[in-house]
Amino acid sequence: MEEKLVPAHVHFVKWFIRIRWIAVAILAGATYTVRHILDIPVKEKPIFALAGLLVILNIFHRYSLNHCSSKEKGQTVKAIKKCIHFQIVTDLVILALILHFSGGIENPLFIFFFFHLIIASSIFDTFRSYFYAVFAIILSGAVAYLECFGIIPHYSLEGFTSPDLYRNILYISGTGFIFACTSVLIVFLSHMIINRSIKSEETYIRTNIELENKDKLKNEYVLRVTHDIKGHVAAIHSCVEVIKSKIAGPLNEVQEDFINRAFERTSILTEFIKNLLNLTRKRLRHDKEFEEFQLKDLIDKVLETARSTASEKKITVDSFIDSSAGTVNWDPYSIEELYSNLLSNAIKYTPPGGRVSLTVKRRQTNIISEVSDSGLGIPRSELSKVFDEFYRGSNVPKDMKTGTGLGLSIARQIVEDHKGRINVSSEEGVWTKFTFVIPVNPEENI
Repeated sequence: MEEKLVPAHVHFVKWFIRIRWIAVAILAGATYTVRHILDIPVKEKPIFALAGLLVILNIFHRYSLNHCSSKEKGQTVKAIKKCIHFQIVTDLVILALILHFSGGIENPLFIFFFFHLIIASSIFDTFRSYFYAVFAIILSGAVAYLECFGIIPHYSLEGFTSPDLYRNILYISGTGFIFACTSVLIVFLSHMIINRSIKSEETYIRTNIELENKDKLKNEYVLRVTHDIKGHVAAIHSCVEVIKSKIAGPLNEVQEDFINRAFERTSILTEFIKNLLNLTRKRLRHDKEFEEFQLKDLIDKVLETARSTASEKKITVDSFIDSSAGTVNWDPYSIEELYSNLLSNAIKYTPPGGRVSLTVKRRQTNIISEVSDSGLGIPRSELSKVFDEFYRGSNVPKDMKTGTGLGLSIARQIVEDHKGRINVSSEEGVWTKFTFVIPVNPEENI
């Protein structure tokens, strides 16, 4: 947990330092504008001196951050929190001094104290957050009352507010009370919101872990059960195949019809079980067997099989493989299955005489592949369901042989295993196109 906190704290301190550079520039610009353009008297030299001090402190904070980050992991978070504590305290002190030299309680920049209280509440515990609130109240109150009683000089913002406002005890006390209440309320609300967010996040993480564990158990259960079923179905399929081949003896016309139906059904069931086992194994397996190979050689092999199947329906299979596709570092067995699934799917749902095309191009460090067809298309309302397990389009004719409903789920899993992305576009009754992008070397993205 601490290892995750370190980068977050480092990122926050860097952000704090960048904001301070912006604050220095705004402070210098605002002081010059107020004094020389609006002609409102402010003590330029002390304010510019404080801006210079902020610059020096910011450089110091940057050095401190590098020093803290180099400590051992057990001490890094503590050191960075000390660094942030020092930044907030010095910022509050400098802000009080800037207010003193630019009108004191007459200056509306008093609200800038609230920003630091919100920041402190998001990082530190409740006690320290209220400590900063009390510290801010003491600093602002000290400036107001010390100026009011003449202990320190008051530098009025002539022409901006009433010149005697800082002497009005009732105004100072009332404003101070509102400031104190607001400071405490900001800390309280910030902590309440942050604590609720933390609890919600913890609940979400626990729920997510439980779901992942349940999903893993489900996949393991499916794998075991499906594997057992596979053996029985394979045995039935083999027996039916023997009878179908008439090795066991001749068949009459009725017997042959029933055997052919049984063989067809068991063939579909065998393919379904094979795909279900394949998908489940891919989800459970975390190691990837990546190796370098020529993508064109693998695709040519897939195309040869696809064209053979397509010729039975008089479907034309076009292809374009960019010569720059070259060598990729993928799992060749999974990738072969990916292209085979998408091409066979396109051929299956394309009517006789139609066209299927495959385009493969290289763009910088990615391979972009497109498989399109002139088939049934997919209803617009169902495009988001295409990659779901067991999905079957509502426009598929009832008499068409059903697939396993797992081919596209397997395709998406393969693409995601290779750190890629896949999407589909379609016009019902006209065309469908699957596009997937995979890095040439996914292991560089891991």
